[in-house]
Amino acid sequence: MGSVRWAGRRHDDDRPDASSGASSAELFDAVFHALHDGEQVALGFDCPLTLPVSPDQGAADADALVRQAESAATRPGITELGQLLGQLGTWRPWTTVSTSLSRWKANTSILVWEAVPAQGSATVTASAAADSFFRQLQTATEPGPEAAAGTVVNLAAATARRAGLFVDASELGRPAVSITVTGG
Repeated sequence: MGSVRWAGRRHDDDRPDASSGASSAELFDAVFHALHDGEQVALGFDCPLTLPVSPDQGAADADALVRQAESAATRPGITELGQLLGQLGTWRPWTTVSTSLSRWKANTSILVWEAVPAQGSATVTASAAADSFFRQLQTATEPGPEAAAGTVVNLAAATARRAGLFVDASELGRPAVSITVTGG
């Protein structure tokens, strides 16, 4: 596991950068311990988590959708997500991953979401992503009906499935939830 900037905090801790780090190992430790303590975890990645596919590829079964996502497995962000989820698959194989707010709020272990830079901003910082998530959590919505199943492959869901973690198969063909990152 390599280098990755990250920041986080527990839902009941409103201090900015309550925890942060620069390595994948530190991120794994933070996520593992939060899950061990019974906390839900939300992981924002500043890379595209949804891969468009042609409509004729969209009606595939879950395994076919995972295979379609393999071409993106080495992209920056997806590689790190794969490493983290792979480690969790080794040490916590019962962990449930979701890219759906409603499923996560219903007590899924991990939400993986896309951190989208605000208009006019080219980058996302880890601390700004964590802050934006908590600010927008109550008003964030799922992708609407215009994001029809079958036209995309959800890279985060496919990565979780490849790692051996439970993810609802219906999420493989739906876009991951995204949060616009402001500030920082």
